[in-house]
Amino acid sequence: MSSGSELARKVVQDVSSDDLDKWVRSSTLTNEIEESIRGHIHQELTSWMFFRKLAADCFRTNIALHGYGMLWERCAQECLIDMHWLEKYLIARGGRCKPTAIEATQVEWPDNPIEPLGPCMEAFRVQKKLIDDIMRLIALADKCEDASLSDALQTRFLRKHTRQVKNMGDLLQQTARVSKQPGVGLYHLDKELRSHKGIIPWTSTNDPDCQDKGTEEVTSLISEGLVLQGQNSQHGRK
Repeated sequence: MSSGSELARKVVQDVSSDDLDKWVRSSTLTNEIEESIRGHIHQELTSWMFFRKLAADCFRTNIALHGYGMLWERCAQECLIDMHWLEKYLIARGGRCKPTAIEATQVEWPDNPIEPLGPCMEAFRVQKKLIDDIMRLIALADKCEDASLSDALQTRFLRKHTRQVKNMGDLLQQTARVSKQPGVGLYHLDKELRSHKGIIPWTSTNDPDCQDKGTEEVTSLISEGLVLQGQNSQHGRK
């Protein structure tokens, strides 16, 4: 009995004194990958701060572009959600969280006169940096044969960021068009964003999945029409 108890105590001691993170961690999660994941977490937080600043500017009384402000708030929330998800993923793989200081953004939405094109260009660049960094991480994961990370990044981030970059590019173009004649055009574009709760109105148009659903619906309607036509023809012959 005593030998069994001693063996149990030894097992407990061995497990307690060991680094269990190493047990969880796979061999493909190298130090370089872990550091790169933390780097992207930092970039998501920096982007979150950037979009929060844009939103706060747009809600100022001197600017009062509430539709744009709601859009930037949504972008900030997306960054915070993605940061939290990636941090949880890193911990689940046996990695460690090491927060770093967030740089203060220098962007300022001009209010005299109100000029939206510069901030929108910066917003596009921020979104582009995020997807470029995701692509870099995927390439690194493939190089280190970390299939889990590569799949997680492509499934969770890549397609979504691809759509966001396209949507932001379209918004930049629309903003440039209405800025040629300041005033009424910007008001109507902001009103459209406001009516959609800060969601870019043409988001579904740029989403291939939505296009697939639309194609399926049209195909289904055509098939139903052909079936009905065939049935009517049969009834006519009778």
